[in-house]
Amino acid sequence: MDKLQKAFKDVKSQAWSKATVSFYVVNRRLENRKAHYSVKQVNSDTDLRKKLRDTATKKINSANAAQKYDFTSADLNDDVLAIELSMTDFQLIIEQITSDEELVFAESYEELVKTWFYVIRLELPDKPLLYVVRKVPGGAWSAKKVKQLINMVFQNNMLVDLKQEEIFRIDGHVDFFAFEDSLFIAEKNNFEAALNFRVGMENNRDEIVAEFKKLKLFADADEVGKLVGDNMRLLRRLSQVKNAGYYSNTEYMKKLKAVSAKESWGLEYNTDNELIVSEENIELVLRLLNNGRLTSKVNAENFDVDVKHKLGT
Repeated sequence: MDKLQKAFKDVKSQAWSKATVSFYVVNRRLENRKAHYSVKQVNSDTDLRKKLRDTATKKINSANAAQKYDFTSADLNDDVLAIELSMTDFQLIIEQITSDEELVFAESYEELVKTWFYVIRLELPDKPLLYVVRKVPGGAWSAKKVKQLINMVFQNNMLVDLKQEEIFRIDGHVDFFAFEDSLFIAEKNNFEAALNFRVGMENNRDEIVAEFKKLKLFADADEVGKLVGDNMRLLRRLSQVKNAGYYSNTEYMKKLKAVSAKESWGLEYNTDNELIVSEENIELVLRLLNNGRLTSKVNAENFDVDVKHKLGT
């Protein structure tokens, strides 16, 4: 059992319904596309803490299985996507929460207006901490009562659960949760938006272009980076290429060229046997480098796939 699966099994086995609850709000600012986060703790009353704990526990209990996160994988209903915590910005949030320096408490509702996401921390004696996160939906502040939302008002420096009034909205959903060194994603789009994951994919882009240069796979590896740019779809595809690693397998690259020629897939090479990439073929090149063109064993039909799951042998 790998580390991610072990963490998933462990988090499912804990009695989170008995945990102590702390609540935090996180603001984000961007400087040169780099995200900076600031965390404040928020006092909350007993009724609200119970509802927050119930929200977290419900999501943990309903998660059926964990599949490894992939840049092009889709949300999986009641399954979650697993990724190492160190690969995300959320490690920075945890470091602030667990720092020896005491966190500042929010003292007015104005401090909550720009909340980017909120964090529910659950603590059990002698167990690793659990962090449950929800990116604040648009319009988190409202005077209109909305069904099935947890309704709160900031009174005396405390978020208080109310029955008739709504100021700060918590909708009872969870986007991701972190336990030990692993992070589990329930809502992929919100996870990537909350933690500025585009930057991670841009870093992947630069790293893999450097690898392409060393391996001399492309006539102009820098052109790959330029064509991908900050296009989210292409960034996902290139990050998937990096994760799969087929490009570093000499035998795979030889077979790819032979099959492309035989099947008329349209890959182009120069006289030095290097791939030629252009605006017209960049998506094809990335798909084939990720082994994303497959043939059915049943009826020999060909398919281009964005998400695939390798079967055991």
